[in-house]
Amino acid sequence: MTIFIAHLSLAQVDVVVFMKNGDRISGQWRGGGEREIHLQVGNQRMNFQVSEVESVAFAVDSVSAAAHRYLRNADVFYQRGLLQEAKSLYQKALEESPMFSTPYYRLAQIVHSDGDVDTALDYLKFACLTDDQQPEIAQLLQKLGTQYLQNGAYDQATVAYSLILEHFPDFPDKDTLAYSTGILLTKQSAEPQHTLDLLQSATINYPNHPDFEQASYLIGDLQTKNNQPELAVATLTNFILTFPDSQWIAEAQLARGSAFLALNQNREAIADFTTVINPPIFPATLKREARKRRDDSAWSVYRVSDGLPNNQVQAIAIDGNFIWIGTSKGIMQVDLTDNSWQPIIDVSSTINQMFERGPINVRAIEATEQGIWVGTMNHGLIYYDKIDQTSINYTVSDGLPHKLVYDVQVDELNDEVWVGTFSGVVRYRRAIDTWVQYNREENDLPADDIVALAITPVTVWIGTSQSGLAYYSRTEDLWRSYGTFEGLEQIVGKSIISFDTTVDRVFFTWYNRQRQLNGYTEADLRGFESVSEEVSRGTTGPLENIQIAVSDNELWLVTNEDVYKRGRYSGKWDQIAYPTDRLGSITVNCIKLGDGVAWIGTSNGLAQLNTQALTVDQLETSGQSEEEVVPVSEEKFLPEGVETQNE
Repeated sequence: MTIFIAHLSLAQVDVVVFMKNGDRISGQWRGGGEREIHLQVGNQRMNFQVSEVESVAFAVDSVSAAAHRYLRNADVFYQRGLLQEAKSLYQKALEESPMFSTPYYRLAQIVHSDGDVDTALDYLKFACLTDDQQPEIAQLLQKLGTQYLQNGAYDQATVAYSLILEHFPDFPDKDTLAYSTGILLTKQSAEPQHTLDLLQSATINYPNHPDFEQASYLIGDLQTKNNQPELAVATLTNFILTFPDSQWIAEAQLARGSAFLALNQNREAIADFTTVINPPIFPATLKREARKRRDDSAWSVYRVSDGLPNNQVQAIAIDGNFIWIGTSKGIMQVDLTDNSWQPIIDVSSTINQMFERGPINVRAIEATEQGIWVGTMNHGLIYYDKIDQTSINYTVSDGLPHKLVYDVQVDELNDEVWVGTFSGVVRYRRAIDTWVQYNREENDLPADDIVALAITPVTVWIGTSQSGLAYYSRTEDLWRSYGTFEGLEQIVGKSIISFDTTVDRVFFTWYNRQRQLNGYTEADLRGFESVSEEVSRGTTGPLENIQIAVSDNELWLVTNEDVYKRGRYSGKWDQIAYPTDRLGSITVNCIKLGDGVAWIGTSNGLAQLNTQALTVDQLETSGQSEEEVVPVSEEKFLPEGVETQNE
């Protein structure tokens, strides 16, 4: 509590100072100012910060006859409207007797009439510390509190109301004041425990008050913010069950979700957040906050401090219980057994230290049961044999078209490795140790810079940086350009970014420079039937950064701004925000789907998204039937798909 005491510099009376830390100091008053008070304690003069003082108690008999005489004369001037003269005499009365409440009250009236509300409150603070707390003081405090409230000054309003609650136990409508003060205090970030105590006292003493419902929710919210998650879960669960139709039900579920997070109960937390996201009746601001909290709770971020060679993650390969991470300065193997994160140094170092002229810049990784294939931007292709624990470097002299490798895909069925490079694509037939090159000049490829590959049982797909894509038909032993019939090339951009496949479908993302938009296409394995869908357009960001990953049941798209996922056949997109407080502004480079996890390589580390945590049964979390669940507004989601084009 801040105490206005500048006018008490001459008073020398016995006093007891009660500190906020529990200490009690007795001495003789030696005055003070806005920031400090001064006491004579024995032979020592001591100074105390006003911000550290809880209260000050002056000697009971400290109101002198001279003080009363000054008061009577001041009242005469006050009644005649001579306020400056009255003010001077009231201050003299306080110099004689600092424990005198009436002069404080009169001074508060004078400055308040001049419009100085803050100084009036300062005078009344000190009046409340006296032993003669008159009802008029409480009435003026209530008037000041109401005035502050109308002006949006919640801090000062709660100070005024709190003084009434603390010092005037018989004040009328104290129950309403207790609730309103506690509710006002929740709008401030300071002293959550004090606010919590006040609201808990109000609910215990006045359980039938109309504000009991809101206070019950706020108590749980404050317990969450005050690092009391167990109590918060119990309080908010009771609130949700008791007031299922409350206007604060969404806020309560948000708060309980945060409490669950503090207890590392992520599934329960996400269930609460999802409950707020789905119903259409909740405000959009709450939905956005619920989505943000839900999404943040499902992310982990790994960087150099966690063992990565560099934060620029450009390639990912999942290898059973291991994950391989390719960066611009090397590769790292990590053991994920039992949801752990244990970097494996030995194998990674073997690969990273193959060359004396600097670290390898990894662009692509493919993992098989026998070994690891690593495509680099500066050292060609590397193969690490798990069985022999040896490494081989393949370069132009071995059959690569170029040392700059963009992508590597392994065809285990045919014992082949396909490599996309700056100067064409090459097919390494391991069984006969033969390299077969394909390029624009000899095979009529759309271009030689092969930035992405996809392998299927009947076709091999290649994507170029600016010239579209083509596929190789295994049965016909020839290359065909894709999108040249029926105007499909006018829809699909010619900059191909990434591929993924399922048993019977091929998916790829693209960027259309001319139309300034990006999107993805789903096609059958031979490219005869396809459907394309636009994702975003305009100049909002680098549109060429869009990656795709597909599982049997889900389709994932990642851009620099957001992550999108939906069921393969449901058509309902879910937008997932990045944890920007941990990732910052990023460029996405790749995505891989693991068992209940999506791994996303970015320019600022490896992001792990717990997809199982985001898969919450709506019947379990919201009490709605499947038909009743309403998706969140899709204003930033993908638009309707572009019409199907057939070849």
